Amino acid sequence: PQYSPLTNAEIVIVIFAGTNGYLDNLALGDVARFEKELLAHMHSKHADIMQWITDEDPKIKGDAADKVKAAIGDFAKDFA
Repeated sequence: PQYSPLTNAEIVIVIFAGTNGYLDNLALGDVARFEKELLAHMHSKHADIMQWITDEDPKIKGDAADKVKAAIGDFAKDFA
């Protein structure tokens, strides 16, 4: 739906993807679809990361950053 608010964990993932270059090579028209599909991927395959962001710490750094980069990178390489 048009007015579906994102959870804090979803906001963190989207901002992390944007500030770490995962959107740089996308056409502007593909950004919204990338965001939607990335969040679906994170919820289905990396629910542990989403839960950790929600329960523990929304600041992604250190080992957590490596895990998030790997998860987003895994998704981004297959995004078409």
